[in-house]
Amino acid sequence: MTDLPAKPVGVALVGCGRISTPHLKAVTGQPDYGTLVAVADVDPARAEAVAAQYGAAHHAGSLEKILTLDAVEAVILCTPNAVHAEQVEQALAAGKHVLVEKPFSETLADAERNAALAGASGLVLSVGHTFRHVEAVRVLQDRLREYGRVRAVSIAMCVKWDGPQAPWWADRTEDEGLILSLFAPHAIDFLQMVVGDIDPLRITVEAARHQSGWQAEDEAMILLRYPSDVLASIHVSYNQKAMTNRKTVHCEHGTLRIENGDELWIDDQLVVSPAEAKDVDGPLLGDGITHYFSAQFREFARKIAGLPSRSVRPDEAVRQIRLNLDIVKHARRA
Repeated sequence: MTDLPAKPVGVALVGCGRISTPHLKAVTGQPDYGTLVAVADVDPARAEAVAAQYGAAHHAGSLEKILTLDAVEAVILCTPNAVHAEQVEQALAAGKHVLVEKPFSETLADAERNAALAGASGLVLSVGHTFRHVEAVRVLQDRLREYGRVRAVSIAMCVKWDGPQAPWWADRTEDEGLILSLFAPHAIDFLQMVVGDIDPLRITVEAARHQSGWQAEDEAMILLRYPSDVLASIHVSYNQKAMTNRKTVHCEHGTLRIENGDELWIDDQLVVSPAEAKDVDGPLLGDGITHYFSAQFREFARKIAGLPSRSVRPDEAVRQIRLNLDIVKHARRA
């Protein structure tokens, strides 16, 4: 039995900005899983340049033109958060499968509506919680029950972004959230994956802004209390020069820890390590994380083909958005 789809899925990528590069490499580097048919961007010249660089046959300045192409079976949306919900709806209405960068909506109502649309259509809607798509996280998922009840989860995801990484970051308001809306979702997704289908009883959030290049918070601490005395903490920062990516799960009978995204330690024993050493202090969007996106795209293509897949489901993404919005509200009350 193979995990390869019967044929590669025809893909269009929309939004050729900073986050598009690892997505493009994930598709073009795995011809058994996908073929890059087209790209689109609000800047037609940029779309044309990206199409030439990655071998896409078509390029356009809008999603609407891309959706008319019969060869496009699936769309990857790398556009600003504010347009995700509308574009997901457009793509689903056109009969296309969708992989959208997180979050796939900025409101709970839009998230629930698009999840329902995907369910009714039978199309695949997957959300780019990219950091869960590595061997270390999957082995943790599969072995977690061996170590008894989860007692506490501690997550630290800290990088150095010296100002906005996309122009629209600068315009994010405190009500919309910056790091709490753009980076914390990765941590929240991992937390919910570990604690399961339960919601926190209490949320405490403290947020701060250290850089002047944007309006909203660039550092935050989150503390959550769940039923059965499960505790969780999250620290996210855009101000830490030495990158930290650590997720620790304290269980009754052991401690499981993800280090640098790719290493799994169980009770201080290294269980999973990456095939090649990664420069953890290097650029977050360098070749060091392309394998996350490659694994994510394989799961997306398998889901489209009806094969077993760990592609992030819409209901999982809706839960993440619900908690994320609550966290942003609590930060404003602090």
